[in-house]
Amino acid sequence: MRNILVLISSLFFIGCSSISNVIPVGKDTYRVSSEMSGQFPSWSDVKGLSLSKANEFCKAKGMYMKEGDWETHGARGWTPLNAELTFTCIAE
Repeated sequence: MRNILVLISSLFFIGCSSISNVIPVGKDTYRVSSEMSGQFPSWSDVKGLSLSKANEFCKAKGMYMKEGDWETHGARGWTPLNAELTFTCIAE
């Protein structure tokens, strides 16, 4: 019984993060979205996930990423934080 309670309480405190696939949203323009919940993530943590994915995507094309617009949703705490990055890949 104690092990079950420990497992349930640890799941309560473990955070979760996810990141979408990169999708095209216009000529040479892409969007990626990331989400984090639990463990009180910061906006920089959530945005970092999107930036990493965008950089990897452009690097695979032999280009570099140019940050565009951000859309953020959620409130810090137990509400999931969501950050959507719109970006372009620029030739080096």
